[in-house]
Order: sequence, then C-alpha cells, then structure tokens
Amino acid sequence: MLEYIYNHSPIFFQNIMVSVKGKQFIKQRYTEHYYNELAELKNCNDKFKLQEKRLNDFVSYIKKNSEYYGDLLNSVRNPISVQSLKNLPLLEKETINKNLDTLITTHNNLIKAQTGGSTGIGMVYYTTPYDMSRKFAYLDYFKETHGVYKGMKRVSIGGKSLIPNKQKRKIFWRYNKPLNQLLFSAYHADGDNLKYYVKQLNKFQPETIDGFTTVIHRMAKYIIDNQIKLNFKPVAIFPTAEALTDEMKKDIEKAFNCPVRNQYASSEGAPFITENIDGELEINPETGIFELEHIQGNIYELIVTGFYTTTTPLFRYKIGDSVELYEELPTNYSQKDIKIKRIIGRNNDFLISNERGIVTNINLSTVIRDAGPSIKNSQFVQNKSDEVDIYLVIEKDINIEKLEKLLVSKLKIRFGETTKFKFKYVDSIAKTSGGKTRFTINNIV
Repeated sequence: MLEYIYNHSPIFFQNIMVSVKGKQFIKQRYTEHYYNELAELKNCNDKFKLQEKRLNDFVSYIKKNSEYYGDLLNSVRNPISVQSLKNLPLLEKETINKNLDTLITTHNNLIKAQTGGSTGIGMVYYTTPYDMSRKFAYLDYFKETHGVYKGMKRVSIGGKSLIPNKQKRKIFWRYNKPLNQLLFSAYHADGDNLKYYVKQLNKFQPETIDGFTTVIHRMAKYIIDNQIKLNFKPVAIFPTAEALTDEMKKDIEKAFNCPVRNQYASSEGAPFITENIDGELEINPETGIFELEHIQGNIYELIVTGFYTTTTPLFRYKIGDSVELYEELPTNYSQKDIKIKRIIGRNNDFLISNERGIVTNINLSTVIRDAGPSIKNSQFVQNKSDEVDIYLVIEKDINIEKLEKLLVSKLKIRFGETTKFKFKYVDSIAKTSGGKTRFTINNIV
C-alpha cells in the first residue's frame, strides 16, 4: 500500500515520505550502541587484541543464544584463537536459508532484510538496532579518517526504486532531509539522462558521494568527456556494492578532483576491508575475522566471521567473494600477514538495455531480493539486445502470474519498455565447466 501511495504521489510528497523513512533510519542507527562503538574504536590501541576479545565474546554469545550454534559449538571451550577456527564447521548461504529460525539469537526488535545475491541465490536474514548501529558506527569511523563526518551534505546511489515507471519529468532523485542526503536513482543514470544528474550535482554541491561504483563512474566519464566544470569539490567519494577498478578510480578522481576511497563489506554483515589515507587496502580486525582459502596464485576466497552479526550470526561464512594479495600467505598465517592488493568481489558481468545502457549484477540482484524468498535460484541470460531469458528455481505452489508481473515491473525500471523478458522455470541452474553458477551471462558482448 505504501509503495502504491508513493508511486501515485507528486514528487514533493515522495520527498516527504523518503524523509519520514530517514527519521526511522536515524532511530535505528544512532542508538547508544552507535556512540559506544564509535568511542571504543577511537580509543583502541591494539586492533588485533580487540579482535581476539571480540571473537571470544561472539562465540560465547552465539553458543548461549542460538539454538543452531548451541548444538554445533557445544564442545568448543573458550578461550578460542583465530588460528583454531579452521577446525570448526563452515557456514554457507543455503544453510542460513534452511536454518534461519534456529540460527537467530533473539526474537526481539528484529529488522528483516534480504540480499539479492550477486551469485543468484538470495538470503533472508535479521538484524537489530544493536547490530545495525554498531555497523554504521564503523562505517562513520572509516569515513572520519578521510575527513567525512555524519551530517555532511551527501549524495547516495543505491538499489532502491525511487522513480515510478510512469514519471515523465527528468527528476531522478529524492531528498532525505533528516540525513541531509540526496538519493539518486541507479536505474536511470545513463545516456542523455546523465546531464540531469550532473546538473543536479552542481546544484546540490555534495560534500561526499557514495553508492554504486558503476553509476559514479558513468557520471565521472560524462563530466570528463563533456569537459564540464564542477562548482564543488567533495571531501571524498566512497564507491560501494561493485568492484572498483584502477581505471574507474582514476576517472572518478579526475572528474571530481578528490580522493576515492575503496571499501568492502556486505549487507548481511561481513567485516570491513577499507582503504587508508595512504591508498592501501587493509582488513579491519575490529569488525571480524578474515580466513583465506587459496584459489590460485595470489587469489584467495574469503571466509568471514562478522562481529556485527550477533542477530543472524555469520561464523566462518563462505560469502563467495575473493581478494588478490601482494604475495601468497604462509601456511600458518596470522591476520597481520594479510596484505590486500585488490578486492575482486564477484564476477562483474552485466547485461545491456537499448534504452538504459549497462545493467549490472547489483541492479538485477535487487530484483530477486524484492521478489522475496519464493525464488530459490536465478540466472539472467541475454542472447539478443532486446530480449532477456530469465531462469528461475522457485518454491512450489507459487502464483507464477503474480510473480512474473512483479518481476517485469521491477525489470522495466532497469531496462525500459522495449526489452522483452522470457521466463523459464527449471529445477536447477546449469553450472559452468568449472563447477560455478553464473548469475548473468551476456552472449551479445
């Protein structure tokens, strides 16, 4: 009902609705736990000592409060070390989906959330104001090291559908007044529309920009290619959700004349990897544990334990992301040995819309997220410029007509009106010769 009211309201009222939501976010994020966490981070003298303490506190808590981990870790005795984790069971996304009721540690103040899953498998999880506010405290702590503070004028680009399909006016943003935040639509930022985005940037004059990497890069390329002079200079820019290449970083820094600071985390609560003031990527041990599983050369897959996931615990979680190190790790490596050269993340495949240009994995994963847990697995395949085949593994007894109607409405936001969508229902998604499942396959580029 709220979505219907929003989509059929004038833009000024949509701004009010966005601002009301912003007030709700403030109550959830900026609790006493936020300020306690921020103070502890600022006063910490030994990050790795704090990591060990938090690991033991985390294990004790989930053993006591999670039925799933109470059974699984019954024989584990504290104190536990980072090195000893390798002897304990791994956690996978499918396991979370199947055991969520017994996995969670509380039924109070739950905030339900979902990941779209850039690998095609979505995940429902729960957080609380406690976990959420501590996570935001770390994010703000990271940004403060680069001169960006809470309350600064900010532009954000995310996966929310802000612009109704039938809107004709070239206004692709909404204003969240309580957070002093201009929200840009990620789904319209291409082609001729980019001039409206850049014009609004010059009008709003943000002190910082964050959000989808590809959209920020697209705006940067437009500014450079059209030799547009900006009348503002951000303190720093923080791309998120998609891999940041060296080329993208150079373009964004050239266009906006400010530092671009890379970061890695996840919506469900993976610990942070962030870029320091010297431009080096480093793990943040205060936020969790990073175990690295060797793939080849200096490439490693991440296994993470997140300290900001006390509600839906991520303990030795195979998140499906990878990093490149400067050199191979010794057999008995410590957290201090992890020197990250590049965040690889997931495969950055993309599809093409004749109307909207590039449609990235993250754009598509939010479609699956919005459809809810009825979709067990999915894959998007493009063989023609105006047609996309969508393979779906769904729960039984689902209303297919209703599901397709919802998906098409979401996909039109991303592709426009001229792309056709063909739905194919399968028992499983085909794997590559290497045993991997690809979320997007582009056969026209």
